[in-house]
Amino acid sequence: MTSSKPGDDARTEIIHDVDYPLDVPAASGSSSGDAATTAFPAATSATTAFPAAGGTDYSQFAESGGYDMSTPLPFGEEPTTIAPGPRDDIGRRGTTDLGLFILRVTVGVLLTLRGLQKLFGLFNGPGIDGMTATLTEAGFEQARLLAIAGGAVELVGGIMLVVGLATPMAVAGLLGLVGLIIAITMTGSEPVPLLGETTRGLEASVLYAAALLALLFTGPGRWALDRKWGWSHRPRFSGIIWLVIVAVIVGLVWYFLNGTNPLTSSGNSAPVTAG
Repeated sequence: MTSSKPGDDARTEIIHDVDYPLDVPAASGSSSGDAATTAFPAATSATTAFPAAGGTDYSQFAESGGYDMSTPLPFGEEPTTIAPGPRDDIGRRGTTDLGLFILRVTVGVLLTLRGLQKLFGLFNGPGIDGMTATLTEAGFEQARLLAIAGGAVELVGGIMLVVGLATPMAVAGLLGLVGLIIAITMTGSEPVPLLGETTRGLEASVLYAAALLALLFTGPGRWALDRKWGWSHRPRFSGIIWLVIVAVIVGLVWYFLNGTNPLTSSGNSAPVTAG
C-alpha cells in the first residue's frame, strides 16, 4: 500500500502486511546465534510485538501481540479414524469361496437325495414305512412322525444348503439329524466299527458331520444367497448358538422318545445304516 501527501517529494511509504514468520531468531543466550527456530514469540504488548517502523504505529493491527498459543493452529484437522467399509465389502479370498461352494453343493445334494429316499422311497430308499419300521425297532415312540420329520429336514435342509439360504439354521438342523443317526447306529444290536470292511461303518456319518461343522463355522461363502449377510463370511457366534439349540432339541427328542444310553448298544435296538 502506498501513500503520498501533496507537496512531498514523491515520498512513498511501503507498509508490508504483517505475517507470523516461520523462522524467528533464537532466544538470547542460545549457542546457535542467528540459527532459526520454529518457536512462536510469546504474546507481549503491541509495541513489542509490532515495533514501529518509520514512525508508524502498528498497534492497531493487534490486540495482544505475538501469537496466542491458547488458540488452535490455523490448519485443517486431519481425521484420526477410518470409516468402516460396508458389510458386504469383503477382501480378496482367493479360491476360498470356490472351495466352500463345492463342499456346500456336494453335501447338500447328497443329503437332499437321502431325504427323497426317506420320504418317497426314491433311489432304492426305504420310504416312510421303511423308516418307521426302523425307528420302531430302534426303540423310538412316535416313529412315523419322526420318520417324516427326519426326511423333511434332510430334503429341505439339503436344498437350502445347495443354494446357500439361511445356512446356519440349515446346517445345524442337518448336523443334528446326522448326530441322531450316529446315536441310533451306536445303540444297535451289533457294534458298528468306524471303518467297515464288508459293511459300511460310521465313516460316512463322521464325514457328513465334519463337513457340516466346517460350513457352520466358516459360512457358505460369497457364492450363496446369504452373501449379503455377515454369517456368509464371518459367522462369529451364530454357529455356536445354532449348534447349542439343535443339540438341546436332539437331546430332548432322544430322552423323551427313546431313553436309552446312546453310548452303549442294546439287544433290543436294530442297527441303522450310518448317514
